[in-house]
Amino acid sequence: MKTRPSAYARSLSGATLAVGLAFLAGCSNMTVVEYPNYHVAEVESFKTYGAPSRVMMVEVHDRENLVTPETWASALSNHGYPPRLDFIADAGDLAPNQTLRDGYRVVVAVSPSQTTMGEKICTAPETTDYPADTTRIPVRIAFCAGDSPISELRAHFIKDEFEQHLIENGDTIIYQLFPRYIRDDDDHRCGMRRADC
Repeated sequence: MKTRPSAYARSLSGATLAVGLAFLAGCSNMTVVEYPNYHVAEVESFKTYGAPSRVMMVEVHDRENLVTPETWASALSNHGYPPRLDFIADAGDLAPNQTLRDGYRVVVAVSPSQTTMGEKICTAPETTDYPADTTRIPVRIAFCAGDSPISELRAHFIKDEFEQHLIENGDTIIYQLFPRYIRDDDDHRCGMRRADC
């Protein structure tokens, strides 16, 4: 039986991606941003509706405050598909002509508890102290609409280079949280809704 070139190319592409991710995960000095999980068929309209003035809150939960909420806001701002968002950590930073849509925000949990996933990240995120001997810090990040996550992802930051790697990966995080569209077909290469799957 002959394999169609397009199917073969897709298989090869998937294998290359898997090898690439395994390689990156093995690198001890790299931050790894995992594939996101989407709870809806599309995200873009939620993004547009949730930020009428192109401004959105970022809510940071971090027991050790390794990186300030203001740094998170700056690192995540002005990335992704238009309209690009500016993030703020304090509602007092809104300009007079700007408004926030109640409940729409990005929630960050640095060193989250095992139960901080799904709706819990939006309703009751819990964080833990960093283990004394850790070199990587897990982080869960979600775009929330009220009590429900629209999209979420997990990353592993190098502790000693956390701030630098956050700034370098801000664009990746935003592109993952706010994709222009999500392919949700019956393609067996996709185990869940993923952008550009």
